[in-house]
Amino acid sequence: MRQAIAIFVCLLVTPSVDRSIASAQPVPSPSERLGFEPGADGKLADWATVVDYFRAVDAASDRVSVVEAGKTTEGRPYLTAVISAPETIGRLDVYRDHQRRLHDPRLLSGPEQERLAVEESKPVVVITCSIHSNEPASTLAAVELLHQLASGDDRDTREILDGVIVILVPSANPDGVDKVKTWYELSRGKPWEGSGEPELYHRHAGHDTNRDWFMLNLPETRILTRVLYKEWFPTILYDVHEMVANGPRVFVPPYRGPFNPNVDHRIRQSVGTIGAHMRADLTAAGTRGIISSTLFDDWWNGGARTTPERHNIVSVLTETASVRIASPIFTDAEERRRPSRRRPGSDDLWPGGDWRLRDVVDCELVCARSLLRLAARYRREFQTNLLTVARTAIARGREEAPGAWIIPAEQHDPGAAATMVGILHDSGVEVHKAVAPFRADGRDYEAGDWIVYASQPYRGHVKDLMERQHYPARLDARGRAESPYDVAGWTLPLMMGVSAVEVAELLTVAADRLDSIVRPSGSIIGEAAPVGGFLTMDGRSNDDYRLLNRLLKSGVAVEIESSPASPSRFRIADDPATRERIEPMLKGLAVRLSAALAPDAARAERLVAPRIGVYQSWVPSTDEGWTRYVLEQYEYAYETMHDADVRGEDLARRIDVLIVPSSPASILRRGYEPGQSDPKYTGGLGPEGAEAIRRFVASGGVLVCLEDACSYAIEELKPPIKNALQGVSSSLFLCPGSVLGATLAGDGRLSMGMPEAFFVYFDRSLAFEVPPNAEEQGVRVAARYASKPLESGWMIGAERIEGKPALVEVAQGAGRVVLFGFPPQHRGWTHGTYRLLFNALVKIRIQARSAGE
Repeated sequence: MRQAIAIFVCLLVTPSVDRSIASAQPVPSPSERLGFEPGADGKLADWATVVDYFRAVDAASDRVSVVEAGKTTEGRPYLTAVISAPETIGRLDVYRDHQRRLHDPRLLSGPEQERLAVEESKPVVVITCSIHSNEPASTLAAVELLHQLASGDDRDTREILDGVIVILVPSANPDGVDKVKTWYELSRGKPWEGSGEPELYHRHAGHDTNRDWFMLNLPETRILTRVLYKEWFPTILYDVHEMVANGPRVFVPPYRGPFNPNVDHRIRQSVGTIGAHMRADLTAAGTRGIISSTLFDDWWNGGARTTPERHNIVSVLTETASVRIASPIFTDAEERRRPSRRRPGSDDLWPGGDWRLRDVVDCELVCARSLLRLAARYRREFQTNLLTVARTAIARGREEAPGAWIIPAEQHDPGAAATMVGILHDSGVEVHKAVAPFRADGRDYEAGDWIVYASQPYRGHVKDLMERQHYPARLDARGRAESPYDVAGWTLPLMMGVSAVEVAELLTVAADRLDSIVRPSGSIIGEAAPVGGFLTMDGRSNDDYRLLNRLLKSGVAVEIESSPASPSRFRIADDPATRERIEPMLKGLAVRLSAALAPDAARAERLVAPRIGVYQSWVPSTDEGWTRYVLEQYEYAYETMHDADVRGEDLARRIDVLIVPSSPASILRRGYEPGQSDPKYTGGLGPEGAEAIRRFVASGGVLVCLEDACSYAIEELKPPIKNALQGVSSSLFLCPGSVLGATLAGDGRLSMGMPEAFFVYFDRSLAFEVPPNAEEQGVRVAARYASKPLESGWMIGAERIEGKPALVEVAQGAGRVVLFGFPPQHRGWTHGTYRLLFNALVKIRIQARSAGE
């Protein structure tokens, strides 16, 4: 294949004598800066070297402008390289303005301006590389592509530079570039070469760096989101990936169904056209084993190529078979893996043989140049299509229901509502705020309520986040239910616990369009009592817990008050000095502190900051990363606990609470097997770890298990609880990535601040069975799945979890075990259930006393 590709590339770069656009300065070759040719066996570049090379090319070439767009989670520079003809690079503001107008035709005054915007613009093509850092070839391909476009003088390169503007992102996760390189070099020559890594390749998200694109939790996601929807407004996005090593060689679009109805059909058609062009060019280069219309669907939202589709961007994914990070592999023909969802036209089988990092780089370069040539050649068609899709979205928002969504400012958790509105705004969605009371669909609303009109360019994105998803039932070739590639439902207001009202009518309301979303700051309501008064907060807002941690850290005495006549609440003594002390803590927090007296029968218990341990398996868990992320966002101090930390000493001397994030019981118990990683990272918790956890709970510790980790607790601690779904086949029950309804099952401390009915995320999660005399055995059910649980997504066999316990607390010895059948912090999406996790962490310091003592 290498020989065929070499011949193909030679044809591409045949010099032309009619004109030269090469830079006057010599552009350094990749090998000059990297010290090796991109794609060489066993060679990866660290991020500093990649940055150095991009900046060196920027200095040498008038076709390139490298921008540091921001800083990553760990403080590395996040780069974009703008590449085009020199005269275009000199007028980038003009071309950005064209793109802005094509994305929003309301800025164009008529047909003549529309014609000029199309004729005078160039398609902007964003290429994103190595968002998954264990797929490193695309960063090396980006280095080589940069060199080709900065220095090449062949006909195809000139056509690309004259016809398009390339925004090249050499890595969407620069931190992971270094993490993977470091581990790969440590693993060289070992049985686990290229695998067995002991940490996530993004501090919080790992593989979920490609699941954050509507939620915008991560700095890296926020940076590129700003580039896409606030600065460059691209026509096309190409997201470059690698896939399993022992199957087909390359996936190119079209995608498989089902197809999300909020993606315009013209976007999908353009994606298919690009995929067909890539396939033809790969075939011309001698590539075998190309597949399409299989594996990767066009349903889910949240990915680097799926979210831009809802923003009218033609979004293209390719997946090339991987190697062992950078080490060559050999696969026999028998090891080919036929995709279970194979479609007609996907039978070009790879015959097997050697496969090297250079092969991956070559395939990615062929696909990138294929896309760029097509975009340059049909620039008017792509730009016209962009304009048409945006115009259609605006028109459909006027002509079809819903006409708008209203998010009242007054909410159960006003901070979550402000966060949700901010997420929409940051993703390019237009948000208005009512300046006077108004009425819509027979309901009254207040000044200050937010309005998101459907008639706007990114209607598809708004609609896809605000409405409930109904994943269509499908069967695969074997007659089995066909699951979505990622998730089936993701309705944002439900996950975040926010009330959002869909309005059918086309609203005419006095409202201001917002340039930014300002979070409400906390307030103190009421005057201090002369004596015996308190400031109280009821835990309804997630921000209450951020303030709680600030108060405890600063030494303010905080109590939790419970009364037969009212729900539990937090309280602090109310006096002028305390008010002055806490005022600065309220900035940016949607917290309401209310002046109050304690009820006559109230009990009060003093709180202390909990000593939290988060168990971190050496087999990386994205759920563990997201758990740490949420704790950090709400200012919880925690300690990471590895296997040896759990086994090595009396846990109760070190921590009060041990959180075990979701991971299969077998992984928690055994971890990496011998030979799968460095021996210091193998073995899991083992019998000693299980015994240490049992002692910890018996002596008064709190064990909090999330989702799959509950199975480990059930097996090792043997509470009188069963997993109701244990051993149930997927033909009888299946619920992949959906939003379900749930209800509180009592008024215990775990439920403090929660509404009676709420929503949870369920992604092949758990439901429990408890004995009839559960309370006599120390089992308390805190929440149950609703009687008709499915709210958004897809489910088979709902009757198996209807009304079943979803959150259970078990007393064991002096301690307790809290079992979350669902993930309360899933991917940083589920703000509506954060409080359940936070309540499980509340730590009492002294014995109960009466309010008057």
